[in-house]
Amino acid sequence: MTYKYVDKNLENYIIRHRRYFHQNPELSWQEEKTSDYILNELEKLGIKVKKIVKTGVLGVINPEKEGKVLAIRADIDALPICEATDLDFKSKNDGVMHACGHDTHAAILLGAAKKLQEIKDEIGKVVLLFQPAEEFIKDSGAKHVMEEKILQKEGVDRIIALHISSALEEGFTSIKEGPIKASADTFKIEVLGKGGHGSEPDHTVDPITIGSLLVQNLNNISSREISPTNPMVLSVTSFNSGNSENVIPDSATLLGTTRAFDNELREKFPETIERIVKGVCEANRASYNFEYNFGTPATVNEKASADLGFDVLKEIVGEDKVVASKPRMGGEDFAKYLLEIPGAMMFLGAKVEGEEHPHHNSKFVIDEKVLKTGSEYFINYTKRYFEN
Repeated sequence: MTYKYVDKNLENYIIRHRRYFHQNPELSWQEEKTSDYILNELEKLGIKVKKIVKTGVLGVINPEKEGKVLAIRADIDALPICEATDLDFKSKNDGVMHACGHDTHAAILLGAAKKLQEIKDEIGKVVLLFQPAEEFIKDSGAKHVMEEKILQKEGVDRIIALHISSALEEGFTSIKEGPIKASADTFKIEVLGKGGHGSEPDHTVDPITIGSLLVQNLNNISSREISPTNPMVLSVTSFNSGNSENVIPDSATLLGTTRAFDNELREKFPETIERIVKGVCEANRASYNFEYNFGTPATVNEKASADLGFDVLKEIVGEDKVVASKPRMGGEDFAKYLLEIPGAMMFLGAKVEGEEHPHHNSKFVIDEKVLKTGSEYFINYTKRYFEN
């Protein structure tokens, strides 16, 4: 591996910050101490900085420099999970854990910011985006950043990011153009029937039976209405109704999620789902309420952004360790930036042998040796971006 910019001192700087973030996790829209910590650190580095969207932080290197502008994004929120690792720096906040690696993302960007500030005369304007609430699907941080046009006001031409991966071998990285993460939307269906005695179902409109039919019919969407070459997932994940052995309830509530790599296909889901809900309910004498929440779109890497990332990674880790991972059905709100601003996300392998726990798991751990690779990537990418 080749590291031009990250030496041992900078690596220790990154690890120190990562461990602070890991010990002090905060949930989405509650990242007050986290954002204060980041803001203070950027101020120490002499970087222009301000709070944004409640608990986010925006730093700008070379704010007055004309020409193209690069943004680098790191998410900073944690999850409502009780940590079950044996780390010396495990979470001090009961029931809250950095189980998705956002602590590493924030530290990696801080490390990159430190070096980029030192070599600011060699680069153009760089926007450092420490974004809150990535995990909050219904009201994510990226949504607010884009609605308030924070990046547009800074003239951002391209945005990049990375995501640590406990599934990818340590030393390996992944980047490619096109879809890398699916859309992540949610829905709620209330079946409104007529309750009654369990011994006299003919006097009722049974919402449990109707809800069961809905589960079966909704599952037919992917197999009978969508091309098998265009993957999508619809999952009913919650079905609640009734609380007695001999009472047919008045209503049933179903919750679920949809996923797709095609943003145009995604736009059709609410109409398709409601058509089935309406048909099944009308056929069985029930009424309904239907809600569909657009969470995050599919994450689609732009070609030029991904191509430069590939070249940078080849230089750092070697071409044999840059792989094209298959797209995953998990959602990522970085996608909301990519709808308007060209950019790309890369994946940084950090698997710990013998500790292969998935993201959002109470035993999630990563190999800290790879953190310097993340910062090197951001620094090298920035240099190359402004040389082209």
